[in-house]
Amino acid sequence: MSEVRVTVMETGYCVHPEHVVLRNWRPRRMQFPAMFTLLEHPTRGPILFDTGYGQGYLDAKRQLTGRIYNAVTPVTTSADRFAAPQLQARGIEPRDVELIVASHFHADHVAGLADFPRARFVYLRSAWQDVARLKGLRALGKGFLPNLIPKDFEERSDPIEEHAFTELAPEFQPFRRGADLLGDGSLMAVPLPGHAVGQIGLFVRRAGPTPLLLAADACWTSRSFRESIMPSNITRLLFDSTGEYRQTLGLLTELHQRRPELEILPSHCTEAATRHQLSL
Repeated sequence: MSEVRVTVMETGYCVHPEHVVLRNWRPRRMQFPAMFTLLEHPTRGPILFDTGYGQGYLDAKRQLTGRIYNAVTPVTTSADRFAAPQLQARGIEPRDVELIVASHFHADHVAGLADFPRARFVYLRSAWQDVARLKGLRALGKGFLPNLIPKDFEERSDPIEEHAFTELAPEFQPFRRGADLLGDGSLMAVPLPGHAVGQIGLFVRRAGPTPLLLAADACWTSRSFRESIMPSNITRLLFDSTGEYRQTLGLLTELHQRRPELEILPSHCTEAATRHQLSL
């Protein structure tokens, strides 16, 4: 069974008060990195899970909806922090990346898609259907900036269909259904509903002693799943479904309790960033 080399990187960060995410009264401002993950497969080469910010985000800020997005979610980033130049520094050219898994279509997860001209895109079909035809403020209300999406996006897409999800082995419980993206058990996509329609995470069979779950925005901090802490009511207004978010958070908490050796990595967790030696 194939094992994957994992490298976690970040493309900048946004800032919000702690009480928004951890449902307390502390006004301390927290940084939330926009992380993406390089997955180096022994036969498929470099694969990305999300892209974080990219040049498209800087371009989008010149338009009204992009300016509003940045005002609501103040972002610190720069061109040298984007995924493409970081990979080039590792000897990986953008054209070498042939597969990108998009957890969902919020701007801070897909803003670098256009920087990879040969990549095919994998995502849950319902995630794209939810935003594909939205424009202007309706798109912004979903955290989606249409101009970030490559013009040939659909032609380069291999969406995951609902029927692709099959019963998972007991080692993945309490998650019960997943999609084997490469057919070798190395990357197993699982639904993480609640935060956004069609959000997925990825169980990664990585080289080394501990497996990994890339949890996208199923929660924003590791403390959230360890202590089962829901975010504030204000934040929940942005969710697709608060009920499904709560259920997904419960699955992460149970998974952590069952398998404490398994790393659960939320995409915006500063604790995870520190663990992977990222400097914000």
